[in-house]
Amino acid sequence: MAEHTTTLRPAAETVDPPADDRSWVVVFSGTPWANGAHRQHALARELTVDHRVLFVDPAGHRPRWRVQIRQVADDLWQCAGPALLPFGRHLPPVNRVNRWLAARLLRRWFRRRSATVRLLWLDEDLAAPVAARLDASAVVYDATDLDWTFTRPWNRRHLRRALRTAVGAADLVLASSTALPERMPACDPAPVVLANGCDPDRFAPDGPVAPWLLGLRRPLIGYSGAVDTRAFDAHLVAAVARAHPEWTFVLIGPSTRAGRAPLAGLSNVVLVDAVRFADVPGILRACDVTIIPYRVGGLIDYVHPKKCYEYLALGKPVVATPLPALRALADTIALAGDPASFAASLADALEGAGAPEDAARRRQVATRNSWAARGVQLRSLLAGLPR
Repeated sequence: MAEHTTTLRPAAETVDPPADDRSWVVVFSGTPWANGAHRQHALARELTVDHRVLFVDPAGHRPRWRVQIRQVADDLWQCAGPALLPFGRHLPPVNRVNRWLAARLLRRWFRRRSATVRLLWLDEDLAAPVAARLDASAVVYDATDLDWTFTRPWNRRHLRRALRTAVGAADLVLASSTALPERMPACDPAPVVLANGCDPDRFAPDGPVAPWLLGLRRPLIGYSGAVDTRAFDAHLVAAVARAHPEWTFVLIGPSTRAGRAPLAGLSNVVLVDAVRFADVPGILRACDVTIIPYRVGGLIDYVHPKKCYEYLALGKPVVATPLPALRALADTIALAGDPASFAASLADALEGAGAPEDAARRRQVATRNSWAARGVQLRSLLAGLPR
């Protein structure tokens, strides 16, 4: 892969991106490229159909006074962005300085290559100050989440202000969930919903199964994602697990002490720490039913869990709490909001879990909601932006 490093001092040149008259999309993301299983990474790959893409990681907690750029895929480069000072996420003046530095060094990098920045893509609110500094033809803000809900109350004012700035700077505002626009600052034009998707090939029904699951008592109820107090409803899962000790719950993902506390002492709940994304399909293939037990009515019930489509791509029945973004799938998945109805829905799903025609129908829904399908919709939206 080609790699180029830019520093504040003159640096030796390495191999540049090959000559190409296509313009660039610069993605300032709140999720590093190394965590490459999220919406940001999937859409960045879709953007390479028409452009070359530079994916800029969020600033780290430690100062880094240079830009490091390396090619990670065809037409896709990853940038470890600079941070002159730490704590930009908490201190607005520090964030402005860090973004000024990032824009300055990236302008230099593009100028040396006589490259044109067609589009600036923001999914990190704090990156909004670069919008006026990179001379992009258009700005897109992609609301993947509400960043201010991830921080402590004393820092929310800073991040909510950053959200307003990002929305105000954008020519096109996207939202990952139908429930997000009403929770965002007012903007004109109004946000366009570009829902989350999945990779049906990665989550194909046929494939390897994690062998350690073969020793667990069936039926297996599977979940992939964080076990925390922010979204995951551990009290709901614990109540169902107590009522049905004959079911085994396999929860895959990082957990917090508070998140897993309600599950303590339940022998039919198996907590599996974070695994590689490539290993998730092999674990879920062994499960009979999959679940999305998220809190409804709380701070983040606007989410549109992409795991729902991943479950469906595997052909698995899905039982979820009635999140607003999932209600449109009520003819495909079961929605239940309390322990009794959740358990009843699980029992119904287990009874019909092996029906091949139902599995094929679920797979069709996942394919219609693939990242490739989202890419077609996205390119249509971008065609209407200034050039």
